[in-house]
Amino acid sequence: MAKTLNPIDTEEEPRPDPLNPAEDMPSELAETTHAEFLAIYRDASDNLRFAKTQQWRSVLYFSVGATLVTGYGEWTHWQDKDLARLLLFMVWVFSLASAAVIVSLQWWQAAENSKIAYVTSKWGTFSTAARNRKSKLMSDIQRYGILIAMILYLEFATIAVTRIFLLNI
Repeated sequence: MAKTLNPIDTEEEPRPDPLNPAEDMPSELAETTHAEFLAIYRDASDNLRFAKTQQWRSVLYFSVGATLVTGYGEWTHWQDKDLARLLLFMVWVFSLASAAVIVSLQWWQAAENSKIAYVTSKWGTFSTAARNRKSKLMSDIQRYGILIAMILYLEFATIAVTRIFLLNI
């Protein structure tokens, strides 16, 4: 009795699963080159962590500054109108500057991710399979989703502070 073939099955040798290699094919890099690649990988990873931390700090510093400025205005009952206008102008400037910093840090992260992808592509099959477990598309969606959320937060907070100022000036 002949075996019915699944449309995917063939009589040929089974294709290797890139996400689950049967055996590790080590990289063909020289030991010194491999060590250099490890140093580049560590540096890029540290840069990514630093950039992400700076993004969140930018949002935090803006939030604290906007809260202090608004609190000062409420505490003084908005008596000095010229100072209130200056503070409102400063809130807008720092809001836009924070958004620009966050975007530039995002570009830096993209460059560091490209470096990591290049370096790890030269490593063995197990390392490559481990890195390919998470899709690049999903990582990009998550990264840029958080970026958009940060920028929206900055601008909505700025609009809220502006409303408070305009109601009291």
